[in-house]
Amino acid sequence: MLRHALRRDLDTIVDIWTDAFAGDPFFRWIVPEEGAWPGFGSEWFAFIAGLSFERGHTYLYEDGDAAVAWIPPDLDLLGPDDFERGVGILRRHALEGRGEQAVETIVAARGHTPTSSHWTLQFIGVRTSARGRGLGTSITAPMLAVCDYEGLSCALNSSNPANVPFYRRLGFEVTAECWSPDDAVCLRPMQRAAGVP
Repeated sequence: MLRHALRRDLDTIVDIWTDAFAGDPFFRWIVPEEGAWPGFGSEWFAFIAGLSFERGHTYLYEDGDAAVAWIPPDLDLLGPDDFERGVGILRRHALEGRGEQAVETIVAARGHTPTSSHWTLQFIGVRTSARGRGLGTSITAPMLAVCDYEGLSCALNSSNPANVPFYRRLGFEVTAECWSPDDAVCLRPMQRAAGVP
């Protein structure tokens, strides 16, 4: 069962996302050291989850194995001050030189955000121990149904090429590839039209 997350769920959501993205190519390129990952993951995902609580809709699977955050149409997750906070987190934790490269790559991907009203799938994460149970599909389906009902498209940025087939099954298509300046990793903006089966 999926439910709206509450502020008291913040630590659980951060823990889920830190675990879920522990092998993510883009994030581990930023912070490749195993010992540094928990500190970066906790701070980064607390930052994103906090903003999602303020400006979006965050949902938690009842057993604490999956969480998803959506940003409604015509709202931006990041304001100017928030952007600088995010840059600060990246600079504090990233391998030397990669903080700035990560920012450059993220900004390039954000440049492919649709100009029309749309929902944004900000983050979805399933604990590694709970994968293979269909939770990713289960936790995205309700809001995709809302997108279809409202006749609105949906957008996301995939940081892991292994997840692209999953998103394609949900009706998303890759619209661009934004490579890091060193060509090591890529963010893939994806969009889903309303009513895609």
